[in-house]
Amino acid sequence: MRRTEAEGHGPVRYGPPLPADGLPVLPELADVLARAAHRADAEPVGGGPALLEAARGYGERRGLPAGADRIVAGPGAPALLLALTAVLGGDVLVPRPCAAWWTPYARALGRPVFHVPTPAECGGVPDPYALLETVRRVRDEGGDPRLLVLSVADDPTATVAPPDVLHEAVEAAAGAGLHLVSDETWRDTLHDVHGTVPVSPAEMLPEHVTVLTDLAGALLPTGWPAAVARFPAGPAGDGLHARVLDVLTALGARVAAPVAAAAA
Repeated sequence: MRRTEAEGHGPVRYGPPLPADGLPVLPELADVLARAAHRADAEPVGGGPALLEAARGYGERRGLPAGADRIVAGPGAPALLLALTAVLGGDVLVPRPCAAWWTPYARALGRPVFHVPTPAECGGVPDPYALLETVRRVRDEGGDPRLLVLSVADDPTATVAPPDVLHEAVEAAAGAGLHLVSDETWRDTLHDVHGTVPVSPAEMLPEHVTVLTDLAGALLPTGWPAAVARFPAGPAGDGLHARVLDVLTALGARVAAPVAAAAA
């Protein structure tokens, strides 16, 4: 029987492991990892040159060009979202429903999380009118909303947000002064090509969006944690990049060297 919070549990819950939802260990990846297993040196905090260059090319092929100095790698998307939440400060907004792993990191930092309804067409992005109303209400009650986490190719609804719906939500969030984290982990997985086309919020408002991609699941086996974050251009993005590296350094959050080789 699960203990209640009154009996000593905090706001972050442990639960049973989620069912496997990613790639098996492909022989080609296993060979790369095995060849790198002799490496005794640690991968640098934020990722080594080979991994960052591979991430740069990955983004460029998807219409998101960025130099390697605007990209950070970490041991999974949770570590990167934790660092982003820590440095941005304030309250966090997420769509309802949202991926189960998005909220525990804000709660671990003591940050309130507010859920915003999604439009009828899709999950992953908030309804723009509901978003503005939520921001207004939270500020009226003394809160400080600063971060919106959203997803174009959504987990858990398995929908892809149409570009016009996404654009309205992104414009509303930027107008409300929010920074956006776009979780694009599943953008390369199978979707209805006749229904809509995945478009990143960073293509619409690049100065307001950090793109987060967890490689484990869609590109690597789920047990090989690696993820990358792409920061906006300009002074705000430079500052965010530097402060996220500070948090990752404090946590010792590095990608394991053999996993980094496979990820690259």
